[in-house]
Order: sequence, then C-alpha cells, then structure tokens
Amino acid sequence: MRKRKAQHLPKNTLSADDDKKVSVVMGLVIKHLNNRFKLAELGYYLEYVKSIKLTELISIIKSYDKRTEFATLTYEDAYIKPDGGTLVLRKKDDENYKRIALVVEMKHQGTNDKRLEAGLKKQAQGNAIERLGKNLIGIRATLQYEKVTPFVCFGWGIDFAEGSGIRNRVITMNEFYPLNRVFVHKRESYAPVSMYFREKEWQKHELFDIMKEIAEASITTYIY
Repeated sequence: MRKRKAQHLPKNTLSADDDKKVSVVMGLVIKHLNNRFKLAELGYYLEYVKSIKLTELISIIKSYDKRTEFATLTYEDAYIKPDGGTLVLRKKDDENYKRIALVVEMKHQGTNDKRLEAGLKKQAQGNAIERLGKNLIGIRATLQYEKVTPFVCFGWGIDFAEGSGIRNRVITMNEFYPLNRVFVHKRESYAPVSMYFREKEWQKHELFDIMKEIAEASITTYIY
C-alpha cells in the first residue's frame, strides 16, 4: 500500500503545480476582463469559484424558464470541481444572475517516458481524461440554452503526444471536432469545446492567451 501511494507522489505534485499555475493565470485573466469590458461600470462583476454545486447548475438551467423536469439529487452538497475552477459572471443588482464565463481543466497524463529512462517497464495509460466526462456533461447541460460553451481543457504528457491512440478519446468527447483550436460558440447543433492536448507542458503565457480569448467571447455574448 505504501508503495502504491509513493508511485502517485510525482503525479500529485505535478497536478498541484498545474493547479497553482492555472490559478495565477486566472487572476491575470480576471484583471484583463475587468479592464477590457469595464465590468464595474456596466454593473457586472466576476466571481472565481473552485467548485460549483449541482444545485447551482440546476438553478442556472431553471433561470431560462425552458425546462421543468429535473431529477432529485441524492444529496444537495454534491458538486463539480474543475481543476482550474470556474469563472462566473454576476450582476450587482441581481443576486440570482449567474452566467458561466469560463471553465478550466488541466490534465497531466503519462509517465512512460520517465519509466523507460529509468529502465522500467511501461505502465498502462492512465485515465485522467476519463474524469473530464462528468464535468463536461454538467457544463454542457447548464449551457444548453446559451450560444456559448466556454469550457477549456489543457492536457499534457506522453500519453497525449501526436499519434497516441488516447487522443481519440478526447476527440470523441469533443463530439469529433478538432483538437487544439478555440471553440466557444455552438455550431451545427453541437457544442464543441476547446481541447488543447500535447506532450509538452503548458506555459502561463499560453494558458493566458487561450483562456482570455474564450472568456472574452462568452462575456461579449452575455452582455451584448
């Protein structure tokens, strides 16, 4: 048992570093958006949350007054927790107004390059992207009546290298739309999202450019 826990330490450390990196970039994005749109003058503000309850997602869906049938949750404290958090557009004079401006996931998967360097055998490919499914389904459902789906996932590691079969799972999850492109607005009755996957680690300036573009597109759609 101790050995198995130790095997996960490097991966957990990388995940923590990724989360910190995205959190820093999110702060820069928020500052940019406030300046870009003059949100305070328009009566809006941005709320950055690390998790969001399923009851909140349901309340957003209900606010469109188009759907009336919902399941009863097993417990009301259930939530989704994207790796990079969720940016919510709020109104100062309407506490019920909530619009999802940006959802960020960050996945690192693959250690076989390091294992081979150490003379060890390959391990089976991990399941980091499989955990994307629940969050993506929840966000797509919440934004069903919007023109945008401002969801982005940054994946990196040997499992996501060019030619890796595991990339097909991501493509399928993105309704067969291309990887490494920004998708915000719905098209052809589908809701593609921005899936950025490669072997090389993502840097802050790269994250900023993509996150900024997605959030700008969604906020422009909500406000104007």
